[in-house]
Order: sequence, then structure tokens, then C-alpha cells
Amino acid sequence: MIPITSNAIRAVGYDADSRTTRVAFRGGGIYDYLDVGPELYERMLEPHPWRRCWRVVKAHEYRRVARA
Repeated sequence: MIPITSNAIRAVGYDADSRTTRVAFRGGGIYDYLDVGPELYERMLEPHPWRRCWRVVKAHEYRRVARA
């Protein structure tokens, strides 16, 4: 997990083998977004990614992993 400059997201991680992006939100939830390409993950590493690409990320199937 890589810390992110964002009001909404605390950290983001990526598993290239499964194409899964893990997002830890500042509000406490941790979610895995499935079948995410590496280019979208790279966009998530930029400052304030949720402002720019939340619709694209949320279009992917996801599952809640934990309540942080």
C-alpha cells in the first residue's frame, strides 16, 4: 500500500497478477476493485485521485475487505 495525498483516500495498492486495486479510505473502509488495468492504478497514485477517476474505479466490481 502506498500513501496517497487525498482527502478521501489514505493509501492504494495493486496486485498485477490479479489486476486488483486495493483502496484504503480515510473514512475507514478498505475495498478491492477487480480487473483494474495498470494505467488506472497509475492514475490513482497521483494527488487527489478520487476527484478525477472515482466513476471509472467504481464501475469495476468491488468487495469490502475491512473496516479500518
